[in-house]
Amino acid sequence: MIRIVPRTLLVGALIASAYGVATADDYPSRIIKLVVAAPAGGGIDIVGRLIEPTMSHNLGQKIIVDNRPGANGIAGATFVAHAPPDGYTIFISVAGPVTNALNAPISYDVETAFQPISRVMTSPFFLVVPASSKIKTVADLIAAGKDAKETIRYGHPGLGTVTHLATALLGKMAGANFIAIPYRGSAGQVQDTLSGQVQFGLLAAPDALSRRNDGLRILAVSSAERSALAPDIPTIAESGVPGYDVALWHGLFAPAKTPGPAVERVRNALAAAQQDEATRARFAALGMVPVLDTAEQFATIVKNQLDKDAALVKELDLKP
Repeated sequence: MIRIVPRTLLVGALIASAYGVATADDYPSRIIKLVVAAPAGGGIDIVGRLIEPTMSHNLGQKIIVDNRPGANGIAGATFVAHAPPDGYTIFISVAGPVTNALNAPISYDVETAFQPISRVMTSPFFLVVPASSKIKTVADLIAAGKDAKETIRYGHPGLGTVTHLATALLGKMAGANFIAIPYRGSAGQVQDTLSGQVQFGLLAAPDALSRRNDGLRILAVSSAERSALAPDIPTIAESGVPGYDVALWHGLFAPAKTPGPAVERVRNALAAAQQDEATRARFAALGMVPVLDTAEQFATIVKNQLDKDAALVKELDLKP
């Protein structure tokens, strides 16, 4: 008996074969590339390499970390946006490259270029000043920022980064005049905060906590709740800026139109990594909380972040 295959199914199968499109049955069948839009050794690179071993084991295929730094994450995001949507290129990113709140020139549409998979973790920032600073509290910092005789500068690792926008938001909500000093990455920002070249900054947990009482004074934490790593440190909200609540997140993305089965397999592998005891312990030591979203939930989070950041940029007239 001759079985007739419908033409549409045949064409679809040929296209899938030609482009290596992932299906539920055979994905993954080869190495997967995890793009990190930052140099090796940075915070997001550490997170990518932390989840990679368990994800590779769960998927049955090796994940290779591919560092593509440049332009505050835009270089890596551009590579992923134009990669084949076959499930073999995934991307770990902070909000900036996938929201582009400052409207920097890019070759992709932030609203259509990526398929969100899930957040990987969240972590608060810590508001710090040099240990030698006369600023002892958040109230002191705000008062100095409102004093026309004072020049209060803060560092950030690049225009449009989460740190930049979070600190700009703090100044707006507090009614203070803080002057932004951009750096190429967080290393210069940390060094100049230690030396007093800038008067304060928001730093990630590892950078802040490792230097607590050893060059830096921590004034507050950016999240709505206190950090389990330093429960004695008050929140910015309870220190005079009610409603302030900002947290850093790292999330997994794929190129838009990546097949659903591949997205779900990657998400399941991430879940396995987050449940691994050694990985969870390392997350905790870094001040990070693992988070697992559905693709739909994460898409909503990204869209809300885009809208919120765009409104802030417009109100403050920030430029790329």
